[in-house]
Amino acid sequence: MTTEPEHGGPESADVQEARAAIDAYLSRTSARSAGAEADDHVAECVAREAWDAVQDATPPPPDPGAGPVEKTEPSPQRAELHRKAVAIARGLRELGYHLDETLLPGPDMAAG
Repeated sequence: MTTEPEHGGPESADVQEARAAIDAYLSRTSARSAGAEADDHVAECVAREAWDAVQDATPPPPDPGAGPVEKTEPSPQRAELHRKAVAIARGLRELGYHLDETLLPGPDMAAG
């Protein structure tokens, strides 16, 4: 798996975000030596890690027995992680990697 651009044109911010996430993942794992057949698996792992970070930053649902719940805005940290996860998923798709639909941003996820 390579994260080097294959063409000379400018890349989208999403592709740049995806390439950075791939590089970070590959530097932490031995996937770089696994060969090209593992590309989609690596892309899936990168996208899954990004969405897992969003989930980790999401507070647990309120206790239904605690009464009415005041709606709050997501924390800046969670909002940034969500933006990054969306960008990584879109960038991976732009690069041609196949991702499971559960790892793709849906219409309700796009606003962050």
